[in-house]
Amino acid sequence: MGQSAAGARILLTGAAGLLGQAVQAVAAQHGLALCARPRAALDISDAAAVAACLEQAQPTVVLNAAAYTDVDGAERAAPAAVRANGLGPAVLAAACAAHGLRLLHVSTDHVFDGRPGQPCRETDPTAPRSVYGASKECGEQWVQRLCPAHYVVRTAGLFGEGGRSFVTAILARARAGQPLRVVADQCCQRTYARDLAAACLELATGDAAFGTYHVTNQGAATWYSFAQEVLQAAGLTVPLTAVSSAAWGAAAWRPEWSVLDGSKWAATGQRPLRPVAAALAEHLARTAGRWVEGEEGDDA
Repeated sequence: MGQSAAGARILLTGAAGLLGQAVQAVAAQHGLALCARPRAALDISDAAAVAACLEQAQPTVVLNAAAYTDVDGAERAAPAAVRANGLGPAVLAAACAAHGLRLLHVSTDHVFDGRPGQPCRETDPTAPRSVYGASKECGEQWVQRLCPAHYVVRTAGLFGEGGRSFVTAILARARAGQPLRVVADQCCQRTYARDLAAACLELATGDAAFGTYHVTNQGAATWYSFAQEVLQAAGLTVPLTAVSSAAWGAAAWRPEWSVLDGSKWAATGQRPLRPVAAALAEHLARTAGRWVEGEEGDDA
């Protein structure tokens, strides 16, 4: 953890989500002082509730893992997505600025337009093409404008224990003996929640310059190729068919190319996150026999 980690008092929002649970686990391992608030206990878009929580918790750092994460659902429920992903971060950012607090806000690769090319850098222009991506871009912008002491951490393909992800969906269906159809024309990275949690805690309590960072595990692949890797690592064999995005017919647009450049994170002196294969192996070991799908919602 960062040099000031021992003295940090961290308020975690979105504590019931996949990332929130991972942050709590990693913080406990390092003996960090953490006050965890799930969506049910703190609506970050409620300014009065946020003010009361800050008064009670007296944090030095706020780590925002609260988000509306249902990408397809956001197309049907845009107001809810914008409230959670846009208004909520704005309220937190204003409150943190008023109290002189650091704010680390978690964002997504979906803020980019997904055109194939070089890995996306933090300084590249954003151009989201879905309600989810636009709502997350809105949240980023409010955090950047309102809170000088901020970190925005963009990540991609999150998976881990305690929540719904591509990995849990693939394993649940495969263990039930169901054939799989997986999109083969979208390329992105994946990120293990515990690795991201450790990186966020390191950044939020360390000495790195404020700003935006891209943080993912190493390795990029199509969803189809990653599904093959997941099945092989779990020792499962079921029929697996590659399909196009058009044939899949999801409600929301998703990036064709969504690879994030992590060199700025490495330049802080932090070790790059490990290859995704090693992270996947740990995840499988931690969840052996427990492939239960959760629901996407208001905690990342």
